[in-house]
Amino acid sequence: MARRRQHGEGSLYHRSGDGRWVATVNEGYKNNVRQRRVFTGATPEEAMKKRTVYLDRKRDGFRMPKGRQPYVDEWVRHWLVNVAKPKVSATTWHNSYRQKAEELICPFFERVQLTELDEELIEEWHRQLEAKVSKRTGRHLSASTIGQAHRILSSALKVAVTRGRMPRNPCSNVTPPQVVRAEAEPPTAGEAARILERCRTWPNGARWVLAIATGLRQGEALALEWRDVRLADPASVTVRQSAARADGKLIVKAPKSAKGRRTVPLAAVAVEALKRHRADGPAAISGLVFVSDRGRPVHPRVDYADWVALLADLGLPHYRVHDLRHGFATLLLEQGEDPRVVQDLMGWSSAAMLVLYQHVRPVLHERALGRIDRALGDG
Repeated sequence: MARRRQHGEGSLYHRSGDGRWVATVNEGYKNNVRQRRVFTGATPEEAMKKRTVYLDRKRDGFRMPKGRQPYVDEWVRHWLVNVAKPKVSATTWHNSYRQKAEELICPFFERVQLTELDEELIEEWHRQLEAKVSKRTGRHLSASTIGQAHRILSSALKVAVTRGRMPRNPCSNVTPPQVVRAEAEPPTAGEAARILERCRTWPNGARWVLAIATGLRQGEALALEWRDVRLADPASVTVRQSAARADGKLIVKAPKSAKGRRTVPLAAVAVEALKRHRADGPAAISGLVFVSDRGRPVHPRVDYADWVALLADLGLPHYRVHDLRHGFATLLLEQGEDPRVVQDLMGWSSAAMLVLYQHVRPVLHERALGRIDRALGDG
């Protein structure tokens, strides 16, 4: 006997005309017409199995249709699961590739065949994305987000061209909106000093002392374990992993590159804060340095909320958590540290990142002016 169908599963019935069993999936309405998928079998189990396979493929990305030219959205879903997923990290796939494909790419190209895709359609897609308001932020999509979606679509189309599915990649001939990067401004030295002082009594204050003194990324700090902390001279922390979110779950992953696996020396203020934290902080169940009151891993959103509360307590401007990383690099450069050393301490695989992190402040201008004066004989 066929089992009772579950809510949202569709229907299962015996077709009197040919005696076959039919399992259906209701997929809502489009243009006021109900959309339904039908799966048949000689037995109810066979029909339901076909339906289950379809639902699994729909959730994880489905295979290309046979016997006809694929639509762009079908190709993107196929590429997403079968080509991109095995090559990128789980966090990149879930948080970037999958999210942008399902929300920004596939809906627009749902009924566009690969061979019909051209530059004008790509440009129209860009215009629609520029007018779109993000459900997450309530603001229009940024040029950076549109550019990322453009690159993801272009990557999928490159594979389609290589495999003979289409003659050329129209994304190659269209430029996405230009990204104008606002120069990030980290906390000043005076503001950093106020934060450090407040962290002496702030619950979990060692978290922010470490961020200021080492430039660790948020995920690196939240995944840091005591076994990777050396408080004896020479004190240091070793970065081996990073916490991240993927498909709504917290995971721990390895750094993106070999440069990301690094040892960062600890200043005395950080050593003192960590010693105090180890003695007075909550007991960790998993060996993590920073945990919740129950000893569990700290969620990035909770970590961010704590940072916002600390800034509000001090009456300081709103800085991002990542701005503390900017500040660490800036401080090193202001003190005249060799850029190659800064690159190693920050865990950058390329020195080009220095362009983004070197915030030129008046102190650097004054130093440069002093060198000019000396060179001209007036210093």
